[in-house]
Amino acid sequence: MSCSPRDSEGQLDYRDPLIEENLKKISQVILITGGKGGVGKSLIASTAALLLSRSSNRTGLLDLDLHGPSSCLLLGVEGRPVESGEGLVPPVVEGVKVMSIDLFSRGRPLPLTGRAKEEIVKEMLALTSYGRLDYLLVDLPPGTGDELLTAAKYVKSNGRALVVTTPTHLAVNVAGRLIDILNSVSLKIIGLVENMSISDLQSPSRELARAKGVAFLGGIPLDPLLNSRGGSLERCELLSTRFAEALKQVLRNAGLRV
Repeated sequence: MSCSPRDSEGQLDYRDPLIEENLKKISQVILITGGKGGVGKSLIASTAALLLSRSSNRTGLLDLDLHGPSSCLLLGVEGRPVESGEGLVPPVVEGVKVMSIDLFSRGRPLPLTGRAKEEIVKEMLALTSYGRLDYLLVDLPPGTGDELLTAAKYVKSNGRALVVTTPTHLAVNVAGRLIDILNSVSLKIIGLVENMSISDLQSPSRELARAKGVAFLGGIPLDPLLNSRGGSLERCELLSTRFAEALKQVLRNAGLRV
């Protein structure tokens, strides 16, 4: 990867070489994306990180959903980043190195403009010291805003996007537009997954994947346990759900080591 150390106004940006050096140590960066909110991106990102770590992969999770970070809640993260000579070392849960703006804001809302979001993403990419990783999963907010576009700019050499949708025609339609945006910024797409799936055979997501020329990684059936208990599940309980078992197959279909 080669990033010019200049910001959008052509000025030198000291963070670009730091980001490049950090990302060199990571084999694969997987952006978990979705056009609409409520499709389950955060739950997929957090559970996938646990599954990958339990399969002896060096795994990190970066929560870039700046307005609604939830990875710390889902994973029960209690520690804080620790300063070191290499940067901020994130807390570790079940072998997963987790970094989130929520580790600093502690639940306080952040009124951020577009430029401020871009700056925070750069800071987190530049200052977080994950060390060497097999996988870094990035939980992104819905849509195609600054968080996605800024992250995509830096991870083109070792990054891919996993697009999450649900069976509703509205969610599928928005996911199609997201795929077009990802193609326009030359970010590779690992595939499309349908969460809260009802019928795999008549899935509108499968039709979308065929129309857009991307891999359909499978459907994750609606799990009543997640609906009733949500973020209150312990990590061991989460990994024993039907949701986690179906997600494991999706990750295998994507070529990940689980």
